[in-house]
Amino acid sequence: MITLYLLPTLNMKLRPQILSMKPGTRVVSHSFTMEDWEADEISTLDGRKAYFWLVPAQVGGNWSLEAGGQRSELVIEQTFQKINGWVNVSKVVQGGLREARLRGADIAFAYVDASGMRRDFAGKVDGKRMEGTFRDAKGQEGRWSATRK
Repeated sequence: MITLYLLPTLNMKLRPQILSMKPGTRVVSHSFTMEDWEADEISTLDGRKAYFWLVPAQVGGNWSLEAGGQRSELVIEQTFQKINGWVNVSKVVQGGLREARLRGADIAFAYVDASGMRRDFAGKVDGKRMEGTFRDAKGQEGRWSATRK
């Protein structure tokens, strides 16, 4: 855990080193933000604010996704802990990520495949690999993995 009580200019100088730390590292700042890196939580006590962040895993980029015997390309755009993107579900169809969330090394997202079926994914990020479980709209479950291209 990192605790800060520094002016915003010093927080910003430290931010690159903080973001390179292990995903899930906890960061708390008394009174001062990290500018455009929005806090995961904000607490107020006696009119004073405390900001809380979890260092996010670095997931932005292109991934090769394997789920239920199907391979797809997964593209993730990332701004700190906020993610969005799409899955190339066929050569002509892209399914936009829905309810995409990243909290430390935990990732979750959903998309609608080429047959119109929604698939929900949850898992963990470990460097250049992600893996976890998925469930489709029919209630069928399976394992998924993705490797960075």
